[in-house]
Amino acid sequence: MASKVTPVDILAGDQCKIQSLTVSDQHATLLICHAAKSDDISPSAGESNEAEETKCTPVLSLLKLTVAPFHKSILGCNPVLTQEDIDNGQPPERNMLHHNQQASMSIRSYLKGFDFELKSESGAEYSYYIAKPNRLQPMSTAAATVQNEQDSSDTDHELHAAQSFSGSFDVELICPASSAQISRAMPTLGHVLIDETPEMYKAVVQPYIQSVVDGGSLSWITNIIELKKEKERLLFNNDQFVINVDTKWRTHPPPMTTPREEWLNNPSVDNLYCLAITKLSGIASLRDLRGEHIPMLQSMIKEGLSAIKSIYGVNRDQIRIFIHYQPQFYHFHVHYTRLENEVGCCCERGHLLSDVIQNLQMDSDYYCKRIISYKLKRGTLLENIIGSYFSSKE
Repeated sequence: MASKVTPVDILAGDQCKIQSLTVSDQHATLLICHAAKSDDISPSAGESNEAEETKCTPVLSLLKLTVAPFHKSILGCNPVLTQEDIDNGQPPERNMLHHNQQASMSIRSYLKGFDFELKSESGAEYSYYIAKPNRLQPMSTAAATVQNEQDSSDTDHELHAAQSFSGSFDVELICPASSAQISRAMPTLGHVLIDETPEMYKAVVQPYIQSVVDGGSLSWITNIIELKKEKERLLFNNDQFVINVDTKWRTHPPPMTTPREEWLNNPSVDNLYCLAITKLSGIASLRDLRGEHIPMLQSMIKEGLSAIKSIYGVNRDQIRIFIHYQPQFYHFHVHYTRLENEVGCCCERGHLLSDVIQNLQMDSDYYCKRIISYKLKRGTLLENIIGSYFSSKE
């Protein structure tokens, strides 16, 4: 797309359709189908209907919200995964875009009651906002279109109550969202534990990773490590890696508007979450680490702890440093979290960086030889590929 699409642009489109993927007391992820460009754009003289149709090509985007108190009765009213699906073990993707129109319009009406202020953006599909209430919406459009339904007034009152008590909250927009990003955001039908042998990795997992890398979905990483985007989040930079404030640190003071001196000992440091991203090519994941990478890994510990201490005032004995396998994206990166923040540190996924360094010191090829165990969501592409691999062995 020629220009960055904002939540306001998406919600303004007449054909905007919203489904609830996951909803909890403090978080929600919504799948939105919308036009790539405004439906209000009319074709110029002599322009064909085909050109007009191209302008309105449907796009799937993800909107991730963090808010407390949370109005999940509104934002969760159009679930992509029904109880029937859960009972029958059906994948949620089968319900995509087959949604309840009234519920979709209620969600849209609620979100249009907020202004979206840009906090940061990657220059690719990721952008981050703070949503602030603007005004109380009039009677919901959804309720107005179903005057004969008994519960329309209840829906309207619920919408007004939600908007009345809403405070500001953080928003992550992924536009457009890839099939892999949508799959990760889908509600789960459960998990499986994978014991990945070196043979399995070479036969199926490595080709899968390479297909993701070759698919061009990591351009936002290039923007970050080349300092083209997210410079307001930059904590450290050298010729091997950068360290940034991770966008999972939702309570961090807005990086674009808050002076750095106000970051020191900020009340939000209990939720500290930072990320080191390598500038070196050819390291997609933990499997690619070798003894030659030890100096970089040691530097990530030293420089990361130093930057966190000087910028946030948090001591090294309060910081957990680890690697994910499988990672969320296939460009090598390291996580730094405060001990109070347990996001992402489950034992079947996290590997302490200090342990990784010791393993590589004992054997330079340690991670291309060992079995690595991890859990995967059922129904994801990688889980299906691995399932087919095991079936072929039977």
